[in-house]
Amino acid sequence: MNQSIIRPEKIRVDIENLEYWKTGTYTGVDYKYNGKPFTGFAVLGYYNNGQIEGEWEYHDGEKLGWEIDYYENGNIKEKTLTYGATSIVFYEYDEQGNIIDHGFVAPKTIYNECARLIGMQEIEEDD
Repeated sequence: MNQSIIRPEKIRVDIENLEYWKTGTYTGVDYKYNGKPFTGFAVLGYYNNGQIEGEWEYHDGEKLGWEIDYYENGNIKEKTLTYGATSIVFYEYDEQGNIIDHGFVAPKTIYNECARLIGMQEIEEDD
C-alpha cells in the first residue's frame, strides 16, 4: 500500500472502534478511544485493496480538522478543513494527484483558529 495520507503522525482508528462520549460542542458526536477523548483520524472504510476510502480528523473527542476522501489508488480525491460544521478550505485532486480545484470558503482567521487547536501551522491572513 502506498497511500498519500496527510498528517501521518496522527493515530488512525476505525470509526467503529471509537466509543460514543457525548454530543459535541462544534458538531455531531464526540468520541473516546481507550477511555480518553479521541485525537486522531477516524477511518470510515477501506477499498478491497486495503486503501483507506475516507477519514475524519478529531481533536479532544470532537470532529475538528480534515475530512478526506481517497481514490482507490491511495491518492487524495478531496480534502476539506472543517471547524465543526464550518468548511474552511477545500482541495480537489484528479486520480494522479494533481490539484483541480481549491479555495477558501471561510475567513482565514477561522483557519488559524482551527490550526491552533489541532496543531497546524497558521497562515498569513488577508488585511
